[in-house]
Amino acid sequence: MRKNGKRILAMLLAAVMTASLAGCEKGGETAAGTAENDNGGQEAAGQDEVVTLKMFIRNQSKYTGLQEDPVAKYIEEKLGIRIELTVDSSLGNTTAQTSTFNELLATKLASNDLDDIMDFGSPSGNPEILNNLNRAVEAGMIIPLDDLVAEYTENLSTDPRLTIRNDYRREHMYNDGKFYSVGGWGGMGLDQLPGAANWVRWDLYKEMGYPDVETDEDYLEMLKEMQDSYPETPGGEKVYAIGGAFADPQGMGDGFVNRDYPLSKGYEPLEGNYAVYLNHATKQVEAPLQDPDSFFWNGVKLYYKANQMGILDPGAVTMSSAEYTEKINKGAYLSAVNGWQVMNKEAILDGLGMKDAGYMPMRPLEDVVSLSVYWESVVGGNEFAITSKCKYPEKAIQFLDWCMSEEGSRMITQGAEGMAYTMDGDVPSVTQQYLDDNAGGTVDMAETYGKWKYAGINAFQHIDVDSNGYYIQPEQIPNVDNYSAVKKDALSFYGTESFTDYFTQYKNRAGEKLPNVIWSTYTSGIGSKPDDIKQKYAQINEYMYKQIFKMIYAKDDAEYEALQNEAMEKVGELGVDDVVKWYQDRFAQLHTDLDPLIDQAMKAYGVE
Repeated sequence: MRKNGKRILAMLLAAVMTASLAGCEKGGETAAGTAENDNGGQEAAGQDEVVTLKMFIRNQSKYTGLQEDPVAKYIEEKLGIRIELTVDSSLGNTTAQTSTFNELLATKLASNDLDDIMDFGSPSGNPEILNNLNRAVEAGMIIPLDDLVAEYTENLSTDPRLTIRNDYRREHMYNDGKFYSVGGWGGMGLDQLPGAANWVRWDLYKEMGYPDVETDEDYLEMLKEMQDSYPETPGGEKVYAIGGAFADPQGMGDGFVNRDYPLSKGYEPLEGNYAVYLNHATKQVEAPLQDPDSFFWNGVKLYYKANQMGILDPGAVTMSSAEYTEKINKGAYLSAVNGWQVMNKEAILDGLGMKDAGYMPMRPLEDVVSLSVYWESVVGGNEFAITSKCKYPEKAIQFLDWCMSEEGSRMITQGAEGMAYTMDGDVPSVTQQYLDDNAGGTVDMAETYGKWKYAGINAFQHIDVDSNGYYIQPEQIPNVDNYSAVKKDALSFYGTESFTDYFTQYKNRAGEKLPNVIWSTYTSGIGSKPDDIKQKYAQINEYMYKQIFKMIYAKDDAEYEALQNEAMEKVGELGVDDVVKWYQDRFAQLHTDLDPLIDQAMKAYGVE
């Protein structure tokens, strides 16, 4: 059925191409032609003329039609462009909304019901989006951007961080040496603290005298001592060192084991698969399932031992992620290897009677191979194209060029300059009114300031730094004076003036500087897999999802080891070697194709 659906869509696109080209002929030229009309039948807007561009893009607007927020008004004044949205926030950024958005996109493509600018989404992990783009090219639905970028842009044509994205699309996404989309939401995001790490209740860690923890065994023993010393919250909530939400479905409930723990060590499952991981230190594919001492099995063993020691919440096996979060917000857990689950909880804990309490990452353990500090996405993620129906393509490319600029990215992620933030020379800072409104929780920040309303179409992420070293989103700029007690104490313990300096330059106990980049361009380029490989890794994933929980709740070491041996044998029978070989071969080709471009990008971003 899926193959038939793709074939039908391709036939519809071909039919639409024939009709649209016939309908757009002008003076013997098609809409894409330039021999007799430089705009190919499209109009050129006057320099002072304000035009309206219809946009099918994901957004956080409460309404469709012409937009009136401060960012939209700034764009109108600066570029002479009014934004007309044809979808609103009901087709936004959640998984369910994205699915609906993609379904509507497919319908619009099949019926040639196109706006001036179209958001095709991100091809990362979804090869069908790349197929949609190339079908749209073949059907003449979207136009090449090379000449428009060369003639009408200031950023896309000159900023090396952006020209690399254009080169990537010419060389690796389209087949005719041209590029037909620009890549939004990318860059080199910089976290001040590594989210994938051993996060603990720092106030209690301080009380223990900051014990030096080098191994998982040390970590568990420290947590056991911490739990024994702090068995319940001031409100009487039972405290456990480690929690979980194992009742969630595959891909979520098992994420504590197959994603969070490995990433805290520097490994990431490729496309969620148990069989293959990317080692972010070496940028190579690793296969942990048949090595009994691998990082993956170490993670399973950590949860098994925690259960044996009585420091894993017994309720984890029946809990959902919502229930897990609720318990975090009650102060019921002492640690997490997914720091995003527990960071910035100081105010919540204070309200529960836990003064100066909070979570911070410990010094990395000795088996960590890479830190999650930089988040690489140098070719961009979301694909935005100008359609052949657009009357003002030069205006459309100027709009996209502004979105790709540092100024555009800053306004899109923070809100309008002068309202959400001000500039003192090259230094941005948020306004007090913005801080008050944001803290109050009653102001619609998207409509009042334009914050996040159009997020995704910007080139640089909120945690990217600009050309002067300041965060694109000014509220990300650290202010040590405003740090909580645990943050100030951690900063003092690490002996540094900034967490960014400490973790970007971190050296392990052997004096070796740890790599600190999480790579995504390679994973974005994996593309379609053969059906037999997909079938094999699906069977492996389904089996392992069940097996890891049997192992975590094994009654003793003998049962645990028997289950581990059974798993290693079973995944071999299910074809793990074939899956590993396919991914390793694919990555060898990706390195050949992408390494020169990525090396060039790293220089453009000034990252070692």
